[in-house]
Amino acid sequence: MNPAPIDGNGYRLEFEYQPPLLSVHLRGAVAPDENLAVTTEYWQQIARVVRELGAEQLLVLDELPGEVMTDAELQRFFDSLAGLGLEKAQIAYVEARLDQVARIEYAQLLAQERGYRVRAFANEPEARLWLHYGGA
Repeated sequence: MNPAPIDGNGYRLEFEYQPPLLSVHLRGAVAPDENLAVTTEYWQQIARVVRELGAEQLLVLDELPGEVMTDAELQRFFDSLAGLGLEKAQIAYVEARLDQVARIEYAQLLAQERGYRVRAFANEPEARLWLHYGGA
């Protein structure tokens, strides 16, 4: 049984769970001045679902049209996620906007420095392949 969708401030999370993989489709539109707060909120929601299900892998399909946070915001964002359990999951993050991939790769490096097993991708098939074979 899949978790119910979650509607938040400018976003919608839709889940599909096939153990050990939790897939999350992230849709909506977040106002630029609310990016940090809203991004933190939906990642906290994702972390809660990961914990509740005991998911070992997480595939995030980001379809939001907004920009990636600034360097300072990214630091605060990762600080806010510390200890929520995402460190235990293997995370593949797919950015739909190709113009944002370089910023997402920077965010990936920051996350890896903090102990997350995460990798960013420009498409879902590559992300699934890494989750299946690329491992930790």
